Amino acid sequence: MKVFGKEIGKDFKIPPFLDNFFGKLLPHKNNEELVTIPSTNISDEEKVFELSMALPGLDKNDVQIQIEDDYLIISGHKSQSLEEKNKNWVRTEFVGNSFYRAFALPTNADPNRIEAKMKNGILDIKVGKRPQAERKTRIIEVA
Repeated sequence: MKVFGKEIGKDFKIPPFLDNFFGKLLPHKNNEELVTIPSTNISDEEKVFELSMALPGLDKNDVQIQIEDDYLIISGHKSQSLEEKNKNWVRTEFVGNSFYRAFALPTNADPNRIEAKMKNGILDIKVGKRPQAERKTRIIEVA
């Protein structure tokens, strides 16, 4: 498989962070509804993981973010209806738009330090990192 023109496993390896934080589709509660998977940019910064997701036409009230087990789940739904009335008939059409993304949180992600902002159809999420634990060396004497 090629990524960015390079064969994976030869000269190019997927960074462990992206491998662990790769988006996965989990079963949705309503299997009859069409659920899209929006593209997401993910970056591993020094103190946080940053996710940016394009959600055109949606606002913050259409979006739900939750932590379930070790997954960050981002979903949403927007319904619109159009009604036309004429002399002898009425026509009503409903359009629904749903999305669903689930990300396995890396072991160093802190699920208690998550911030989200939405502006102009772009959802930005920051997931804080846990502080690195200092490794302590201790010698154990054998009795």
